[in-house]
Amino acid sequence: MLVLWELGSLALAWGMQRYDDIRYGIPRTYQTDAVVGHGGDSAQRPSHFIAVNLNRQAIVVEFPAGSQSGALSYVVPYYILGPGGDLTPITLEFRDVTSDGKPDMIIHMHLPSQDQTYVFINAGTKFRAPTAKDIIHL
Repeated sequence: MLVLWELGSLALAWGMQRYDDIRYGIPRTYQTDAVVGHGGDSAQRPSHFIAVNLNRQAIVVEFPAGSQSGALSYVVPYYILGPGGDLTPITLEFRDVTSDGKPDMIIHMHLPSQDQTYVFINAGTKFRAPTAKDIIHL
């Protein structure tokens, strides 16, 4: 019975890995559009975001109002460690977590054992790293 349980666990882990390969590719990549108030974006011309796990580093590229000119990049200031860290999917969420009326960028790193989250604060024209003065409500 224990052997069947172990084999089932291995098969499930292998299947989840293949699912992530299909959904996010290699390197793990995620794309979304959002209106965040940068570069004159609007519902008709939202900003485009690409999140990549490149060599265990979460990197986000923003194209304000969908334009390649003025592209901005944001790097999460720590590496994704542990087994399979290079295959960890990265996703994005945009929500006001500082109660200033502007959507902030929440980066989710979906590790096998837990999810890690990092927040970039919307400064009006671009995102910035949080400081000790920022009060964040996830």
